Amino acid sequence: MSDAASFNGDIKVEGVVSGKNAVGGDAASIQGLGTGGNAGVFAFKYDKANFGDTDKAIQIWNSSAGVFKTFIVEHPLDEDKYMVHATLEGPEGAVYYRGTSQLCNGKATISLPPYFEAFTRKEQRTIILTNIDGFDRIAIKSIDGEKIKNGEFVVVSDNPQSSQQFDWEVKAVRADGPQLQAEPNKQDLQVGGFGPYKFEIKQ
Repeated sequence: MSDAASFNGDIKVEGVVSGKNAVGGDAASIQGLGTGGNAGVFAFKYDKANFGDTDKAIQIWNSSAGVFKTFIVEHPLDEDKYMVHATLEGPEGAVYYRGTSQLCNGKATISLPPYFEAFTRKEQRTIILTNIDGFDRIAIKSIDGEKIKNGEFVVVSDNPQSSQQFDWEVKAVRADGPQLQAEPNKQDLQVGGFGPYKFEIKQ
């Protein structure tokens, strides 16, 4: 195959796809439709030496890919094994933030990243609290009717002297894209790929 080639349609390859990337080093990518940067990249494999000295072997960026997205790193305890993890998936474009905090006199205020309000939708935000080494009752105290306001939320206890430690997790839906259609009609969606490797073709 020539140095630069294009193919429009589905192709099935058995074996290893390899090539050279503009930044140097052995690299290969399977491109979907899209423009700019890595837009439309379905899968990308690169070597450790030439890409920021990272141990990652595979990245899948296309959010519309029909397979779960994985990454591969060196196993931290067994040099003869890899560690393979997959992303957590759901019927929405969600993000999460988590941490550990502690009440002082029965109250704690948690500050989320400064971009949180602009990056996430206000509706359907959820907060999970988990006690650590104690059983004081804790709850979210709403601020002007909102669980999270100006990037902050308040945790309180019915014990005004409580110093209860707790883990927290916030989930929210990203605001920088349309609502994900989890169950579209087949006639309304143009799908590319083959087998389990299916993805939406943007019109």
